[in-house]
Amino acid sequence: MKLKKLSWIAALALVVPFKTASAETATLVGSDTCIACHSEQAASFNSSNHGKKISVTKKVAADKTCESCHGAGSLHAAAAGDKTNAGFATIKNPTKTDSKETAKVCFTCHQEKATMLWNTSTHAQNGLTCTKCHSVHNGQGPKNLKKSANETCYQCHSKQKAEGKLPSHHPVDEDKMGCVSCHNPHGGPMGNLKGESVNETCFKCHAEKAGPFAHEHAPVTEGCTTCHKPHGSANASLLKQPEPYLCLRCHKWPHTETTNNANAESSTKIIDRARCTDCHSEIHGSDYKSTFKN
Repeated sequence: MKLKKLSWIAALALVVPFKTASAETATLVGSDTCIACHSEQAASFNSSNHGKKISVTKKVAADKTCESCHGAGSLHAAAAGDKTNAGFATIKNPTKTDSKETAKVCFTCHQEKATMLWNTSTHAQNGLTCTKCHSVHNGQGPKNLKKSANETCYQCHSKQKAEGKLPSHHPVDEDKMGCVSCHNPHGGPMGNLKGESVNETCFKCHAEKAGPFAHEHAPVTEGCTTCHKPHGSANASLLKQPEPYLCLRCHKWPHTETTNNANAESSTKIIDRARCTDCHSEIHGSDYKSTFKN
């Protein structure tokens, strides 16, 4: 009877640590212990840009690289692959945690200014995780992306990809610029734009349109997207509508002719001329004339 009681106590001593196992009680075991079971993952990680640079740029010792992201692995290793063992679940897997927990792991190293804007991004607000776009072990290029930068964006932004195929478009497909030329995928002061505003973003390349001008054109001040579609358009110069119809949204009947001492609307003449900018060439603003001419 005494022997049975001792056996029961011994068994309980083995079970209790597993039931109370937590990541906080785990200790570091070194990467060699991890590689014993995860050799394939270790090989792909070591060949990736992430694996090659982590020891140099982040000063993480080679034998600590696995646990720098996944947490101390002693309890996980002791579980020896037994998923029913409470210690097995003490290891972190950023591909399976929620977006906030994943970001917390990544931000232990990635504290660049652009990355630190993450909480302002539409991506974060919609619950996207870092591992939606990045692969720590198998990523491509310096950013460890799962696909090229543009194709990564197009996985979700199919509308913008389609607009980029229209006759008038920014040269993204021509590899002269990319989505990240205008957007910071990790956040920004205004959604995911790199500039403080739409206009500031556009003016980084189109500085000649910025002014200041003696005579400002109101739509330019309001925002470039008042008249332009940034990702692509069937109309010239990324316009939302062709001329003269775009201009006529605001300038209903700017040209009149006199008939019997009365003003008559001359819409026919406007249509015949086709392009308002044939005369009003300085459409973004002018230092000379309020009618935006040279």
